Amino acid sequence: MVTKKVEISIKSVLQEKVWNRLHKISLSSQISNAYIFSGPPGSGKENLAIEFSKLLNCENPSSYGCNHCPSCTRFLKLQHENLKLIFPLPAPSKKSGSSVNTLDGKNVEIVTELINKKSVDLFFKIKVPGATRILINSIRELRKSLYLKSENSGKKIVLIFDAHLLSMGQGEAANALLKLLEEPPENTSFILVTDQINLLLPTILSRCQSIIFPKLKDQVIEAWFSSKRIHKEDISFFTGLSNGNVHQAAFLNSYKKEDLIDLINNLLNIIINKNPDQWRTFFQTYSKLAKDDFMLFSFHLTLIKIWFQGANRLQNNIDHILHHTQLKMGMERFIRLYDCADYSLIISEFDELTNAVKQNLFMPLVLTNFLLKIQKNINNQ
Repeated sequence: MVTKKVEISIKSVLQEKVWNRLHKISLSSQISNAYIFSGPPGSGKENLAIEFSKLLNCENPSSYGCNHCPSCTRFLKLQHENLKLIFPLPAPSKKSGSSVNTLDGKNVEIVTELINKKSVDLFFKIKVPGATRILINSIRELRKSLYLKSENSGKKIVLIFDAHLLSMGQGEAANALLKLLEEPPENTSFILVTDQINLLLPTILSRCQSIIFPKLKDQVIEAWFSSKRIHKEDISFFTGLSNGNVHQAAFLNSYKKEDLIDLINNLLNIIINKNPDQWRTFFQTYSKLAKDDFMLFSFHLTLIKIWFQGANRLQNNIDHILHHTQLKMGMERFIRLYDCADYSLIISEFDELTNAVKQNLFMPLVLTNFLLKIQKNINNQ
């Protein structure tokens, strides 16, 4: 019963303004053929895309759908006949051809498991190992299924997660989708979900109604952590390091508070001090991590970036949730020692480093320049 109350609490505050708009759309007779749900990572876009799809097919619609009718039950399991899920998949071998139907046994099991996890936790992010783009064959198979005659009632919904990856490679998948949007199948709505709307083709954007998601409020993240049995006194700590990103929160949930404090302090010590041995270890460790586990690499960087954002606000007397945690003392010490630090440039260097990794640049050199620039901006030289 406690879990149910927490779920209701999260739902009631999750992107309330956005949901009110979607709810009004569901009550109207002008449901678009295509939507783009865009906003920062972990802002609940996929969650509400599924909720909206479920509502459009609910047999007893209310504010969020009844969750009890056969249609809602199948949508919650992500197994509804009107639901088509598209997301990045590993490129198939030349022999196999393409897409989910021709994945090898291991990948089929992985995809099935990931979809099951998504059905249990709508905040869960589907990430198939080795998947870097949405495949042209996923769109081709989608086209075939959408134009088949069906006696199913309700509205067909196509959810495309990480839609910006349609444009990867030669953009074949994006062009194939564009043809579908130009001549949309009857009684079908596409929902493209993306963190990087700027990577989508302008021609696709022009055919979609835009729904913009802001960063999640702290109260949503707090409710999420409450459902994960985090000690009440530690929720502010974990919420502050989540920075409105529920995927970041999920990473944090696998760590102990003490381990996170040690990780932050160790990285800050390396970044701030010019210790050759520590820098050499940093280059070796994070060059490898950037290649082998970008999500973990990004997670570590994000922790320090959020810490600097908190220190910046503390110096400017702007309240931040981390100011009510054990991390405040370290921020105060940093401000005393480096009262001329340029926080805006420091924070931007973390974004530049992330972009450099995505471009497959030579990481030891990139990391060297990163530390040197941070040093310069800390001392405002």
